[in-house]
Amino acid sequence: MPQILKDDLRLRILDAAGAIFAERGFEAARIADIAERAGTSASNVYKYVKDKTDLFDRVLPAERAAEHRRLLSARLGEFEIRTDWQAMDAQRSREAGDLLAFWVTHRHIAAILMGRAAGTAYEAHRGEMVAEMTGRAVLRLGRQDDPHLRFVLEQVFTRTLDTLAAILIRYETAEDIRTAVAHFWRFQLAGLEALLTASRV
Repeated sequence: MPQILKDDLRLRILDAAGAIFAERGFEAARIADIAERAGTSASNVYKYVKDKTDLFDRVLPAERAAEHRRLLSARLGEFEIRTDWQAMDAQRSREAGDLLAFWVTHRHIAAILMGRAAGTAYEAHRGEMVAEMTGRAVLRLGRQDDPHLRFVLEQVFTRTLDTLAAILIRYETAEDIRTAVAHFWRFQLAGLEALLTASRV
């Protein structure tokens, strides 16, 4: 039965596990590597959790995954009602700001959900995000019958998740994350606006 560890060690283990799950994915992560990064032993990790799945569930509780999905859906909802897409950055959009705040606060969780959840209950999350982004975009255009546009958007949104996850894995500070995401959103929003405007003709 797992024991109660001191709060500082418990937090180090959770942070190390989140980082390694985000970097390598659940399936490739090893308890020994998590323990080493946390500056403790694997036996100490097992005093806190039953197994790797139990540890993953503590790093990424269901309510956090649900919160991320809700914030992402709110962000995507903007694309259905706003016309100036390039103004939908974190400074001018409450939905963008809320989603970015989640990424800053829970960067490992967001990176896992965007692409490192194979072998977990959230394995389908990435595909569902891409499908929602694509579906909302083609619906906005009234182009559900255009397989070429759908394919291109699926590829774009898949790479979007890869890029965002890479930012969240690489950068640790709120300032760095916000700066990198701002650069990416500036590029992506302009590109999407151009693509979708051109696709109407």
